[in-house]
Amino acid sequence: MGVTKLRGIVLNETKKGEADKQLTLFTLEEGKAYVYAKGARKLKSRYFSGSAQFDYSDFVVYSPGSFYSATQIDKIADFSGVLSDYDKLIYGNLFLEVIDKTTFPGEANPEILKLLLTALRALEQGITDNFCISQAFLFKYMQICGYEPSVQNCYGCGADNSGKVLTRYSADGLLCTDCAVTANTSGININPAAIHAINYILNSEIREAFSYKLDAESKKILKQASDISLGNLDVSLNSKKFIDEICAE
Repeated sequence: MGVTKLRGIVLNETKKGEADKQLTLFTLEEGKAYVYAKGARKLKSRYFSGSAQFDYSDFVVYSPGSFYSATQIDKIADFSGVLSDYDKLIYGNLFLEVIDKTTFPGEANPEILKLLLTALRALEQGITDNFCISQAFLFKYMQICGYEPSVQNCYGCGADNSGKVLTRYSADGLLCTDCAVTANTSGININPAAIHAINYILNSEIREAFSYKLDAESKKILKQASDISLGNLDVSLNSKKFIDEICAE
């Protein structure tokens, strides 16, 4: 039986038996990992602290077969400032669900963990409004996963804003006015402020990507753009309907 140390955040927890949990983690060492925590639902359990959704913890685990079982859990952070605010919690759940549904066990990606932790800290600290933080997370996540939209040049003809006006946004990125007429693709009209926001996010380091602001109209357009780009991930997100409700208020 091999003993392994993992550091990661709990994406999801599932009740097992009378008092146990099956944890879905995203870890530094292995990406997604599944860990069984025996008795973790008991208040007096040594696994109770550190095994809840959003907990960022160190795990000592062993593998008795095809799964991991916890022998030690030490909580590092729990993002209580996110958990205590309904809107922040909804956005935080979106971050966890996106990662849970689009990653696979054994595929380590430290940039994803760094992005998730940075986004949750940004929510907790309120460095800008929750919506802007969520968009920075989504566009940066798609960039890390290889789905970066073309927003410097028209993906149809390659022209940039100095030669042609880029006005249409689709799943692949921006189209100039000429290509938007001829391209057989769906999309939205996008304004310069939303384009600038996407460029800022994609060209910034993770720690800087959340420090921007937008007016109300540009936020609506940016959300439409991120919804289109999320289609590239081909995933259905339960938390998205709650985000849509918040944005509609």
